[in-house]
Amino acid sequence: MAETPRNALHPDTQAIPHTQLQAAEHQYRTLFENNPLPIWVTDPQGLAILAVNQAATTRYGYSRAEFLAIGLGGVQAEALPPEDPQHALPRCHVKKDGSAIDVEISTDSLLFNGQAARMVLAHDVTQHLRTEKDLARLSRAHSMVTACNEALVRASSESTLLHDICRIAVDIGGYRMAWVGFAQDDVEKTISIVAHAGSIAEHFTVWPMSWSADSPYGQGPAGRAVRTGEMVVVPDIRREGIFQNWLKEPWVNDLRGVASLPLRSTDSGAERTLGLFYLYANTTVDIASEEIPLLQQLAGDIAFGIQHLRTQENKRLSDAHIRHQATVLDQAQDAIVVRGMDQRVLYLNKRAEQLYGWTSQEAVGTTLLHQVYRNPVAIAHAYQTVMEQGEWRGELAIYRKDDQRIEADVRWTLITDAHNQPHSILSISSDITQRKATEREIEKLAFYDTLTLLPNRQLLLDRLGHALATSARHGQGGALLFIDLDNFKTLNDTLGHDKGDLLLQHVAQRLGHCVRSMDTVARLGGDEFVVMLEELGHDPVAAAEQAKRVGEKILSTLAQPYQLDQHEHLSTSSIGIAPFSSSPNTVGELLKQADIAMYQAKAAGRNTLRFFDPQLQAAVTDKAALEADLRLALVHGGLFLHYQTQHNALGQMTGVEALARWQHPTRGMVSPAAFIPLAEETGLILELGRQVLLQACTLLASWHGRHSAEHLTMAVNVSSRQFKHPGFVRQVLDILQSTGARPSQLKLELTESLLVDDIEQVITKMEALQAQGVGFSLDDFGTGYSSLSYLKRLPLDQLKIDQSFVRDVMTDPNDAVIARTIIGLGQSLGLNVIAEGVETADQRDFLAQHGCRAFQGYFFARPLPTEQLSHAMAVSAQADGVHIGQFI
Repeated sequence: MAETPRNALHPDTQAIPHTQLQAAEHQYRTLFENNPLPIWVTDPQGLAILAVNQAATTRYGYSRAEFLAIGLGGVQAEALPPEDPQHALPRCHVKKDGSAIDVEISTDSLLFNGQAARMVLAHDVTQHLRTEKDLARLSRAHSMVTACNEALVRASSESTLLHDICRIAVDIGGYRMAWVGFAQDDVEKTISIVAHAGSIAEHFTVWPMSWSADSPYGQGPAGRAVRTGEMVVVPDIRREGIFQNWLKEPWVNDLRGVASLPLRSTDSGAERTLGLFYLYANTTVDIASEEIPLLQQLAGDIAFGIQHLRTQENKRLSDAHIRHQATVLDQAQDAIVVRGMDQRVLYLNKRAEQLYGWTSQEAVGTTLLHQVYRNPVAIAHAYQTVMEQGEWRGELAIYRKDDQRIEADVRWTLITDAHNQPHSILSISSDITQRKATEREIEKLAFYDTLTLLPNRQLLLDRLGHALATSARHGQGGALLFIDLDNFKTLNDTLGHDKGDLLLQHVAQRLGHCVRSMDTVARLGGDEFVVMLEELGHDPVAAAEQAKRVGEKILSTLAQPYQLDQHEHLSTSSIGIAPFSSSPNTVGELLKQADIAMYQAKAAGRNTLRFFDPQLQAAVTDKAALEADLRLALVHGGLFLHYQTQHNALGQMTGVEALARWQHPTRGMVSPAAFIPLAEETGLILELGRQVLLQACTLLASWHGRHSAEHLTMAVNVSSRQFKHPGFVRQVLDILQSTGARPSQLKLELTESLLVDDIEQVITKMEALQAQGVGFSLDDFGTGYSSLSYLKRLPLDQLKIDQSFVRDVMTDPNDAVIARTIIGLGQSLGLNVIAEGVETADQRDFLAQHGCRAFQGYFFARPLPTEQLSHAMAVSAQADGVHIGQFI
């Protein structure tokens, strides 16, 4: 500072003595120079600097000369007010280095070198104002955090909370803009803004953002905060190169600092950054260091709030889902129960309450396992299976609260927690009581005889198959007993089928008492029963002895009288026994063997038992083969007819009898005695009889116009089964019509067995055919059911004496008497009598002597094929009275 003139800083020096004036000037000069505050002396306008103290040059960096050169306008832009004094005027001063400081100036008027001047004193308040600003910002930060916490408490949804947080940061925190974004796990690792506030937010949200380290959009504070999980603060974005392109936008011109706060959450024990809270400050707001902990605390609170809301939302959705599931489960038809690993009930639906009888309030928290399931072995197995395999399913008996037993299909599933540890067991049970009862009823109908409640054929075959397999494995012997009641049909015919059914029930009960519990008693059908004996030992002879003793016990037991309502009935049985052991046997073979043995017992006189004879089986096998061949022969026309002539007492031919013949391709000529009974037994007699009748009538029709054959008859045998067929009459008439044969020349030979059943129906059919001209002969008379009362009612034309009486008529007096009686009976009833089997002249003469006028047999001719018959007829016509046998 230039030397200060005398009286330069004194306001008034005129009245002061010189010595005192010098002392005062020195004092004022010392105060001016040593004052710690910058002081300037300016002209009255406050423009030119006239003097400056040491504090001013030190604080502002200008020298005294520089201050005098630049004036006060070089330090402050705003001029001083014209009046004095001024106190604490706020001004911004610029130091020589260009930095700005905030000051408060005071002014006053004075005389300087005798001239009016102004003294300007500056008080640096920069730090004070900065402290005030920091305190204000910190106060706003506290207010912002408090408001945000209140928003967190009130928040009911995540979206509302985040928008409120952003708005509070702008309105209360004083930030220019705030937004919240979430880090996405997509390929680009984008950051999606979900909430924002501030006047420029709409501009900023269009900028792409990423948290990928490889993306150019992931290099800013947002990306770094997400990746590192640390808060990123940029005090001045103009000093960061990453913001240079962004700063070109006009709406960014007043932005200054940014803070990117990561939102961290804990998921399954691991901490991760789910998003960030981003704040922008303008030029009037700085991010002070004291504010950072508050912002970090706020970020943690926001993250906690988000996680809490998400947990609540998940719980709400979970609760809603559970309520929905509970509603659905309550509507389920199955009983659903959840048990903890301590077996305590955690949940049961409405159907479970109905099924078990316990309410949810009664059951939850209790252990009902052993009250509901009372089979500890089965429960232990089910529990072990579900723990080892995760699931078990089976059928169990369930006991209700009222102790009622229910059959159920039960499925247990192991439920594990997030760490794959067992948490609970889900039990789903379906009431199958009715289904099981139905299945048992179906099984009963399928495998048990409804009348006797014994196993039927199907179940017997199944058990027999198991028994044979067991016998083959272990070498244990067994036996099959085939039991047939003797004369059961007679009981049905005389006392009725209801008494027959009652007898079968009694027999079933008695058979059950004759065997062990391990043995099987079954009814095959009709009056046939089977007893299967198992585990009779390894010795076949001993096993057969045991089977015999059981069979004899059965014979004795079944022979005891039966009380059938008011009737006492005696019945016997015939038993066939087929042993089995380790030797291979099929079920079918064993049944067949027992059946054969049973028929052997029947043939032995009934009320006895027989063991299977292998030779008998060979005969049965041959019989079965013969039956099959016979069926083929009937299909392919393999049967044909031979004809045996019939003659009167003069030897003249009066007719023929059609006799079936079968030429087998390998067996040769099969005897009628072999295949006719087989046809009767198998039902093939119906087709066989039709073919015989058709062939005979065809030949009979060919005789039309032949004078030598006009008087001849055609005798055709008709079986009892064939005659009883409902369509028999219609069949005969149709064949007569189709062939053109004369009914008057047709004679049907019936057997006496036909007269046993429904004689009225027999008479009706005979009369219907007789009305058309068909004649009838009673064949084998005297060998079967002979009743004179029926005989006289039948529309017969002829009686035939059986050849068994004719054969010994010359040597057996009894046969001679029978033959004479039949002849006499026929004469008394007005019937012709013919004797069959006449082989000698003596037989013919004896029969003729006692009135028989018709004969048939080898004495006259053997059965002839059609060609030889035609020749015999021609010879007979030329030489009446001459035996045909002499010409053939």
